[in-house]
Amino acid sequence: MIKPLISVLLPVYNAANFIEESVLSILNQTLGDFELLIIDDCSTDSTLKVIESFEDSRIFLYRKKINSGYTESLNWGITNSRGKYIARMDADDISLPKRFEKQIRFLEENPEVAICGTDAKVIGGDLKFNYPSSNEEIMINLLFGSSLVHPTIMGRREIFLEYSYDTSKEPAEDYDLFTRLAVSGKKMANISESLLVYRVHSNQISQVQNTKQNSSAQQSMLRMFKKIPYDKNTFSDTQVLEAIWPSGEHTIDRLFKSLEFYKCIYHENDFYDRAKFQKIIVIKKMNYLKFHLSGNHLKPTERIILYLHFIKISPIRAFKYFLSRIK
Repeated sequence: MIKPLISVLLPVYNAANFIEESVLSILNQTLGDFELLIIDDCSTDSTLKVIESFEDSRIFLYRKKINSGYTESLNWGITNSRGKYIARMDADDISLPKRFEKQIRFLEENPEVAICGTDAKVIGGDLKFNYPSSNEEIMINLLFGSSLVHPTIMGRREIFLEYSYDTSKEPAEDYDLFTRLAVSGKKMANISESLLVYRVHSNQISQVQNTKQNSSAQQSMLRMFKKIPYDKNTFSDTQVLEAIWPSGEHTIDRLFKSLEFYKCIYHENDFYDRAKFQKIIVIKKMNYLKFHLSGNHLKPTERIILYLHFIKISPIRAFKYFLSRIK
């Protein structure tokens, strides 16, 4: 059999309400050289019936014998894929018609890039991704959380085979993958155009899963911070997590505990571009401070002025900005 250019991995579980629209959005791509591997994790609704109604030779449906989770489905798809590239897709999202065409063009023109994501339109919520596009800025942004929209990514098959997904990190397996790629020197990029419609709905992640996701993400975040030459004798892993992870009550003490950690970071290092690192750190810390002010948690005290001085922002200009955004 002739190998396809792209292998599309689409894990499904009880997605009857959305799966038809999702599959159609793949079949209607302007670039049609792909195989669509649909991995069903023992659905109990009419998901299979909907999938089986399609008559397209590019679709391969694999029914798992036991319900074993999302990341195991993805790893099965990686192992059994035949394409030069692997693309991700979720059962509740919609790929816009030129998604594959534009991602393939980008990856062919930029062979140094291992994985390419895109921006996404959001329906069902007010979420906005707006992730950075360059590899350097993605690496810095990974200090704060995921920096590629997981169902939009496309990458070279050998990268997925080498790194695969860590099943123990579900449901933060995507962030774990991205941080492992980053510290290994693999380049990532985002196309700034929205090429996928990302659906937000109540069945996505339960509160229990959200707690597990946060726990896993902390360790991936720590992996990125360990590439910064901070004083590791002064700050243990636990102390770094306490400083960088916004958990619990957001208070003035919490804010300045974070500041104490950032004071120990040296910007002269080989992993992060110094100028971009400083710029993004400033933006993130401004947003964090804006959160406090918008909730009337903080007042313009002497400690806040010192904080603003540390991140090299004029206090007057900063507070004018904050007040304009709060109104």
